[in-house]
Formats: sequence, C-alpha cells, structure tokens
Amino acid sequence: MRRYFLQVLYGFVLAAVLALGPPFAFLMIPAAGFFLLLLPIWSIGVICLLFFGLLIFGRIPYAIGVAMSAIAGALSPLGTLSMWSVSAVSEGIKLDKFARESMEKCATGYVPLKKPSAKYDLIVLDNVNTGGEQNYDVADTVAVLTGMRVVTIARVGLDFQFNEAWETMAEHSNSCVGEHDSAKVGVTPHLLPRSIAPLAVDVCLRRTKIPDPSGDRTPAIVLRAIPFGLGDCRATEVVERTESGDVELGRVHYDSFHQRYYPDLPLPEGVPQNNWLLVLLSEVLQQDLSDEALMRHAATTTK
Repeated sequence: MRRYFLQVLYGFVLAAVLALGPPFAFLMIPAAGFFLLLLPIWSIGVICLLFFGLLIFGRIPYAIGVAMSAIAGALSPLGTLSMWSVSAVSEGIKLDKFARESMEKCATGYVPLKKPSAKYDLIVLDNVNTGGEQNYDVADTVAVLTGMRVVTIARVGLDFQFNEAWETMAEHSNSCVGEHDSAKVGVTPHLLPRSIAPLAVDVCLRRTKIPDPSGDRTPAIVLRAIPFGLGDCRATEVVERTESGDVELGRVHYDSFHQRYYPDLPLPEGVPQNNWLLVLLSEVLQQDLSDEALMRHAATTTK
C-alpha cells in the first residue's frame, strides 16, 4: 500500500513539475509575458499526455497522481486563471474571425458615386463626424472654398435624436462682429496637439445656430451617416435633394485601418488619403479643398 501511495505521489509531483516548470522558466525570458495567455495550453497538454500515456503503459497509480494534480490545479487560483486564459484566447480567435468577415462584407456591394445633376449653394452634413486628420474645420473650409452654405447636424443616442445644428457661410464684409462670426478658419480638434493655428482669411465666416432642419426640403447635397450596429458597416450616404425628391448618388465606406475607400475614390492633389471626409467632399463637389487652396484665401492684413 505504501508503494502504491508513493507512486501516486510521484505522479502528482511529476505532473506539477512538467506542467508548471517550463512555463515559469519561459517567463524569465524578456518580453515572454506577451505569450502569457498561451502558457496554460502547454500545461493542459502536458497533463493530458502524461495521463493517457501512463494509462496506456499500465502505470495506473502514477496516472491517478497525475489526475489528482490536474484536479488540484483546476481548483486553485492558478487553474481559474488558466481556464480564463484559454477562454480569452478562444474568444479572441472568434472575434478575429468576426472582424475579418465584417471587413470582407464591408468591402463589397458598392458602386461608383454618381455626379450631382446640378450645382447647389447648400450642403448638409447630417450626423457626419467632421473630426479627423484634416488640419482645418471642414465646415469653414467648404464655406470659404465653395461659397456654399454648410449645415452640420449633430445627433445623439441610440435612436439618433436631433441635438443641435449650425449653419456656416462665408461672405465678403467689412463687419464681422456677430457672436459666432469670425474672420478665421477654425482648427480641427485632435487627440494629440498640433502646431496649427486658426487661419485668418479674406472673408467673414458667419456661424448661426439653427432649429432642427431635418424637415427642410431646400435643394442641396446631403451627406448622411448611416446608423450602424454590430456587424454593420460604417458608411456615408450621399444624396442629391431636389424639389421632386431625393436621389441617392451612392454610399461610401472608409476602411480606416487599411486607408481604403469603397468604392474607390480618386485622391485629390494636396489631400492626404486618411482625410476621408475631404476626399469624399472633393469628389462630390468637384472642388479643390486642400490646405493649399485654403491658403490662397489667407488674409494679407490683420482684420
């Protein structure tokens, strides 16, 4: 009987040493912590091989010791961490597969953008994120370079309820003293500060807070963010709003990870590829919206 218990003990110790020794030794290597979640796979694999190997060769007491070691390990905090690690790796694999499938889905089904049938003096950015990599405020830039009225609509909540709307227009005037008027093009906020200052220009930018314009039917070009959820693609719908109704010109999806546009959009000169909104607006409006074009409107004297 004593010999039997010693064999069980040897099996227990052998399993513990082989399951835990190499992983702990591996963790001594610099940067090995990146593989921490994979180490429980080694321990589980070693336990399984030992257990079934000893059973095959008839070493039952040793196999019982290995099984007891596995049970003790599973019930310990280390075992709980190991099971969580295995679960995390499994969920990571599933998430990666889902992301790849979603990316493939978002890269298909788009057709080239249609050109507007006419020129308009109004453009509406409905719940479109105007923050991005561009240096200067999008609404100000479009107003200065195109002369169009620019309406930006902000929405909140899961049901995209109206929050607020602003109208920006640029006009030549000797008076620019309204509460929100400015003779300077604003700077786009960034997480990391940039050495970009507001640009003094040769026009007055009049910014006015307006009531909810969602029901307005004034002919215009409308860019509308398409609501998205789990598994959906973030896309922007381009609509030509006419007196007779809305005409969809197309939808654009920007893959920020790969910096690709679906459908493909020509890259305007002077506009970086990751400035997705300026790239899209340049194509829709057929207008140079680069910083270089904006600099041509820089004021020569201080206003």
